[in-house]
Amino acid sequence: MTPLQSRGQELTAGAATLGDVLAGQRDLYRALVGIASNEQAAIVDGDVERLTELVEQKENILDHLRAMETERMTALVAIEMATGIAAEGATISEIAAHLPAASAEELQRLGRELKAEAVALEEAHAVNARLLRNSRALIDRWIHYLRSVLAGSLYTSDGDNVAVAGGRTLDRSA
Repeated sequence: MTPLQSRGQELTAGAATLGDVLAGQRDLYRALVGIASNEQAAIVDGDVERLTELVEQKENILDHLRAMETERMTALVAIEMATGIAAEGATISEIAAHLPAASAEELQRLGRELKAEAVALEEAHAVNARLLRNSRALIDRWIHYLRSVLAGSLYTSDGDNVAVAGGRTLDRSA
């Protein structure tokens, strides 16, 4: 086998592995988007227990993503050996330029799908963050309101007792 054939095999194997990793990452990102949608419902419902379960699910998926990142870097190193494209800065377009047309198109398609899932996840996280901020602001307003209602019905700002419902005052001697 000539060195050129060997490099071609390294490129083909590296690109196939990279394609598998991109497909796996796409699927995991899709699962994260589903979890983010479930989080939205749990936030709206105020279901803290469900939110906790969803965080655990997310942590498991993130562990898988980290493992896949190692596989992706291994594939990129194989591609670097075959093409000279630095693994740290390699883009799908650069790699696709060295592949046969069908393989290049497949790799680019997977890259586009992964990017679409990442954008959808980013948007879902933005919605969740807004919902959480709004929930917190609403809770803060209720607490402030309840404090003012409760404090205002029993004492003045000087600590004096005031009349309560029925025209009676609070008796401190009891």
